Amino acid sequence: MEDQNAKGQAKGTPSMEDALGFHSPEELVGQRVKQFREIRGWSQRDLAQRMLDQGHSWRQTTVAKTEAADRPIRVNELHELANVLGVTVVDLMTMPLDDEFAELTVRLGELQVRQTVARQRLADAKRAKDRAASDLTDAQQELDEVEQEVQSCWEAIRQHKGNASGEQEHQEEAER
Repeated sequence: MEDQNAKGQAKGTPSMEDALGFHSPEELVGQRVKQFREIRGWSQRDLAQRMLDQGHSWRQTTVAKTEAADRPIRVNELHELANVLGVTVVDLMTMPLDDEFAELTVRLGELQVRQTVARQRLADAKRAKDRAASDLTDAQQELDEVEQEVQSCWEAIRQHKGNASGEQEHQEEAER
C-alpha cells in the first residue's frame, strides 16, 4: 500500500491546490483580480481609484495585497470588485478555462453594460417620442381653435363693415 499524507494523498502527488496554483480562496480571488485587471490594461493604481470611486478606501497597496492574498477580502469588496471589473463574483472565485475565456468574460461584461445603457436610451427615446406626439396633438388642437377664432373675427369684421356701409347709405339717403 502507498504511503499517504495527512490529506489522504499518495506521497509525491501534488495536491489539487498545488496543481491549480492556489491554496486558499483569497489566493484564487487575488489571481483572478490580477488577471481581469491586466486584461483591461489597468494598473493597480487604476483599479484602486475605481474602488475608491465606489466608496472603498483602496490604494495601490490594497490591490497589491489583495492580488498576493496578503489581506482578507470582505464580501462587499468582492461584490464591488466584480462590478468594477465587469465580471461576476463567481468569475472571481472560479478558475478560468484559459486566458481567452477570461478575455471573453470581460468582453461579455462590457457588452452587458453597453446593452443596459442602450436599453435605457431606447426607453428614454420612446418616452420623449410619446411626449412629442402628445405635444404635437396639443399644438394642432390649439392651432385649430385659434384659426377658428380668427375666422370668426374676420366674419365679424365683414359684418361690421357691411352694417356700417348700409348705415352710411341710409344716412346718405336721409340727407337727400
